[in-house]
Amino acid sequence: MINRIKKKQLISFTITLILASVLLSQISDNGTIAETNTDLGLKLQYWTEGIIISDANISALSSSGTGVIDDPYIISNLNMNTTAGNAIDFDGVSQSTYWVLRDSHIIGRGTYGVYISDNMSGKGSIINCTIEADLSIGTPNAKYLTVHNNTLIYAQGSNYNKGLIFTNNIIQTTSTYSNHLMRVRNEDNIVKNNVFYGNNSQVNFQNLVNSTIENNEFHSAGIYLYNNNIAETSNNTFSNNLIDGKPFGFFLNRTGETINGNQYGQIYLMNCINTKIEGQSLSGSNFGMQIHNCTGITVDNVEVSGKSGIEIKDSDGILIKNSILEGFDKGMVITSVNNLVIQNNELTGFAYGIDTFYVDEMLFCNNTLLDMQEVGVDLEDTNNVVIKFNIITINVVTPGYELGLNFWICENMSIYYNVFISLGNTTAHPVEGNSATNVMWYDETLEVGNHYSDWNGTGTYSILGTAGSIDLYPWRDIDGDNLTEWQEVMVYHTSPFEADTDGDGFDDYTEIQEGTDPLNPKDYPGRGRVVGIVLGILFGLGIPVGLVFFARTEKGMNLSKKIQAKLKK
Repeated sequence: MINRIKKKQLISFTITLILASVLLSQISDNGTIAETNTDLGLKLQYWTEGIIISDANISALSSSGTGVIDDPYIISNLNMNTTAGNAIDFDGVSQSTYWVLRDSHIIGRGTYGVYISDNMSGKGSIINCTIEADLSIGTPNAKYLTVHNNTLIYAQGSNYNKGLIFTNNIIQTTSTYSNHLMRVRNEDNIVKNNVFYGNNSQVNFQNLVNSTIENNEFHSAGIYLYNNNIAETSNNTFSNNLIDGKPFGFFLNRTGETINGNQYGQIYLMNCINTKIEGQSLSGSNFGMQIHNCTGITVDNVEVSGKSGIEIKDSDGILIKNSILEGFDKGMVITSVNNLVIQNNELTGFAYGIDTFYVDEMLFCNNTLLDMQEVGVDLEDTNNVVIKFNIITINVVTPGYELGLNFWICENMSIYYNVFISLGNTTAHPVEGNSATNVMWYDETLEVGNHYSDWNGTGTYSILGTAGSIDLYPWRDIDGDNLTEWQEVMVYHTSPFEADTDGDGFDDYTEIQEGTDPLNPKDYPGRGRVVGIVLGILFGLGIPVGLVFFARTEKGMNLSKKIQAKLKK
């Protein structure tokens, strides 16, 4: 009897093992039922491998739908955390099939959270998802895609083709450096009611036509427009977008206007004439200001901070003055511009301070460029240029690579009365000239050249580069105030061109020795004693009390004695 019971138990256990092995064989390594049309509908909650969605399995993966316009396949409630190249890849879904990916949390540790390989137009939607990946959504062949009400967290932005509907999304960058949050191209796009959180980042809009960009918020992020065509740009709508809490100023086809009052976070000008921009404090998440296809523009007393400063393209008659730009990429980028004046501006910290291409008639004067990281002023195909009374300091790591001034393929240049200082490696040459003709590094009438921090103090100065130029009149301490250019620029911030920077009648060296401020015309040697006399008289304390203040130094002693002698008489 006991043996029969044991035999039945053994048979039962064997059958159980066989059934278990059959069932387990249908389960893949990632914890999901193997991908067959029958079993994909039974998938478990968590995925650790990527999914390729095609006609063969889209129905089984869907919770509902038949793939037609009124009844799309609904792929929902996926919870994925995978290191696959692409977490989800739509590859092999027919162009006639409609689908919606929604209500899912997708973490792609490889490249894309969602990638659409298929040549799709208007058939796909991504709704109510959280997607975390290096690159969020890849759409090389997808057009008229809808991306709505998602949270997208990624390091580098995605590229979208025409017909994008991108609404009510939250975008967060995980990048530790500045990057683009997304790129939108071509026609029929809607980018609306989104919130972008960047890291000095930008959203790039390229060759837009018939597109609407409105009601978006950008935090430590901004808008960058590639459009060069006036007609195409006129066919777009930009409205109610906020850059760090201030409106994005989109100005198109304006004439004779003054834009002032510190109203805007960024400013874009297209096809504007005789327009003045002044008193603005802008966010330079990419460029604080873009000036495209304009004539007669004046930028005065503008501040830009962040990544880059001002971009000017395809324009004529541009004046940039009295402005302060701080950032880490490019201070000004100027392309295809005639009659350009840049004067009395301060630029700090940029990799490239001024970067020009195809510029004709340029005056660059009285500017201060401090702490440049690669090139202070970089000119290419730039002709008829005057560069004078500028101060440029450049951080040199590799001599010959970081330069205060560098130019290529330029003609008719006059460069004098400038201070070029190499930081980091003070023996490195701060300037170079290549492939240029008719370049003068001095004014022959004034017999004045430039200051170079590596000049040994005697003779001429040879400019390195293929242009083969020589400065016949290099100088030190041209203002004669007994302060070196290094001291004036790096320590005291006084002018190396003026002995008396603040114009109070005392040269900079004297004020420094006396302990007064060489930058403040109201603070000068002896001022306290004169004030003492005035106060003594005004408050009825008598002239002798005032004299006590005045006579405290040797310079005031003689005059004090004369006044006292007259009083005794």
